[in-house]
Amino acid sequence: MNHGLLKHEKFIMDSGCPAKACEEALVTVPVEVRAFAEVQEVELTCVGSPVINRDSDVTPGCPGAVSKFTISQKLRVEIPIIFRAETEIGQDHVVYSPCEDQHCNCCE
Repeated sequence: MNHGLLKHEKFIMDSGCPAKACEEALVTVPVEVRAFAEVQEVELTCVGSPVINRDSDVTPGCPGAVSKFTISQKLRVEIPIIFRAETEIGQDHVVYSPCEDQHCNCCE
């Protein structure tokens, strides 16, 4: 036997065989989202009394008089809306490929 070969084999056995392996994975998961809103019954409420504003130039009781005024009413409109979304998650797909040194941080 060659003693040089034995010494080399012993060195490898004592210190181990350094090796690095690296892979990149592209993981894809299909996701489907269907969002929608459901409008419930709308509620309308009068808040307070109506406000009448008359034009100050009106002279009541004159022949051919024209009355001008505005009516204002504060309203509260309540619109109940239910927002929902349905999701469907598909099966994941994985594609492995060997690392390229410039992109592989795990090999450092």
